[in-house]
Order: sequence, then C-alpha cells, then structure tokens
Amino acid sequence: MDHADQPDFGTGKKKLGIYIGGLLACSLLTLLAFAAVMYGQMATGTLFAVVYGAACIQFIVQLLCFIRLNTQTPQGQMNVMALVFTAVILTSIIVGSLWIMWNLGYNMM
Repeated sequence: MDHADQPDFGTGKKKLGIYIGGLLACSLLTLLAFAAVMYGQMATGTLFAVVYGAACIQFIVQLLCFIRLNTQTPQGQMNVMALVFTAVILTSIIVGSLWIMWNLGYNMM
C-alpha cells in the first residue's frame, strides 16, 4: 500500500523530529519531577505544585507530539472536540461522585 493512500485521520504528516522533541521534553519533565521529590528542598505545597505542573505539561506534550492532536483539518477539529467532550463527561462524573460521597458522609454523621 502506497503511503499516499493511507488515511490521515486529522493527524498530519509523520515526522521523526516531532517524536524526538516529544521524547526529550517528556524525559526532561519526568526528571524535573523526580529531582524535585528526590532532593526534597521544597515545602509540601510547592512540591505538589511542581509535580502536578510537570504532569500537566507532559500530558499536553504527549497530546501534541505523540497523538499529534491539532486543529488544522476538519478531522483534527473533530478529534479535539471528542477530547473536550471526554473531559467534560469525566469531570462531571468525578465531581458528581465526590459531591454524593460528601453528602452521604455529612448526612450520616
């Protein structure tokens, strides 16, 4: 099968540089979080913020570099909308579950 005949699925052209850049960025973010925990020279709240921030940035890097999420094509826009819809559903399930558990705990006391 010729490479030109393969479907795009809204991800654009595959380039090795994007994957290598993503690998380097994810490795650096992982090392940042590891070093912050290993050396432990920060307060607990600051340490949590550094690790959480590195994880969020790494998630975005993985979406852009490895999954190649973009809005350049109509299919890419549909992929982004599917991700946003998934995030909304997960957020409503998690927040709703926590709200129910908190109310049950409050009403049982």
